[in-house]
Amino acid sequence: MFNMSLRERAKSEKWERIRAAAKRLFVERGYAGTTVRAIAEEAGVATGTVLVYGETKDALLHELWRSEAMPLVEEAVSSLPEGVFVDRCMHLFSPLLEHYASQPELARAVVKELPWLTGAAEALHRPALARLLGALARIVDEAKVKGELRAEVEGELAAGLAFSVYYAAVVRMLSPLTDSTADEARDDLRRTLAMVLVGVGSRRSS
Repeated sequence: MFNMSLRERAKSEKWERIRAAAKRLFVERGYAGTTVRAIAEEAGVATGTVLVYGETKDALLHELWRSEAMPLVEEAVSSLPEGVFVDRCMHLFSPLLEHYASQPELARAVVKELPWLTGAAEALHRPALARLLGALARIVDEAKVKGELRAEVEGELAAGLAFSVYYAAVVRMLSPLTDSTADEARDDLRRTLAMVLVGVGSRRSS
């Protein structure tokens, strides 16, 4: 048992070295400019070891992103306040917008591939997405009870719509064509969610 504990600890420490090396190089050289070989050299391990732990460079990037984003999602969901529909949606989305804005080059690599992920990389993001969509569906259901949204609005569809609006805001913020700041992206997102509310809201909320 003691030997197994040491072995597991060694594996964990090696994996942390790989993750730390990948993060440093992704930031310094960019995602496209970082190779698996360079990550291995930075971490002091064999190239094959990086692939054993991270599978692919893509999967490693998404594991790094997930490990930073998931706590933000959990904190936002667990601290969800009472309030109006748009404010509650913004409570969930604002920390994630800030996270994307803080590392734009890595964020672009993540966002570019996110809709098409398969395998291990897709599995890494699934729990956070499910948690976020679940919280949005709850916000929708509670807004229906309060009369903010029409009673016939479908919770899952409305939650997906709100998420799509958020994702579009992330893409606009990261696009060199728009070059918007996190504050501008947050303001745009709030206004767009308010427009969505006009479409699905009850007469009392509009």
